[in-house]
Amino acid sequence: MKAIAWMAGLATLIAAAGYMIVSLNRWEWNRALFFGLVLLIAEIGLATGLVLRRLEHLTTAVRHDPETLAVLRDTRNPSQDRFAWLKEATHSQLNVFITFLVAGGVIVSAVAWAVDKVASKTSTPVGEQRLAEQLSMISYPRGGLVVDDVTVLAQDVPGADDAQIRKLLRRGGRS
Repeated sequence: MKAIAWMAGLATLIAAAGYMIVSLNRWEWNRALFFGLVLLIAEIGLATGLVLRRLEHLTTAVRHDPETLAVLRDTRNPSQDRFAWLKEATHSQLNVFITFLVAGGVIVSAVAWAVDKVASKTSTPVGEQRLAEQLSMISYPRGGLVVDDVTVLAQDVPGADDAQIRKLLRRGGRS
């Protein structure tokens, strides 16, 4: 029964990822967001299952190993000072914090560099032209959304004898 649950979770994860990619390719944003949410839920479910399975293995291992059980009991002591290494340092020493800051900065810079390189390689003039052609279908008209006087006067709308409709058809709402 557990194998069926794992297979169903994995199939859901793969199907949701596939449908999300297809929806993004078709510019169906709402559908892509929905499948992204399903993907996230399946991922969290599988990760939780893996963590719980690992914890079950650890608890069975602790039950069988008395030496590990003794170490765990010693770490349960609340009087132990867990931040003693901070008290030993003087104010001029920054110990591990500088290392974390520098390493974090290097990692963030490396990721930003990689994203920039990938973005510069994936953007081509042909791709930009294709995108412009696809977006031209939903673009605003060349003259904008304001209707000129010639267009308003040229409209012969049946039933437009009402003063309110004429006011709406006129430019800027002037009568």
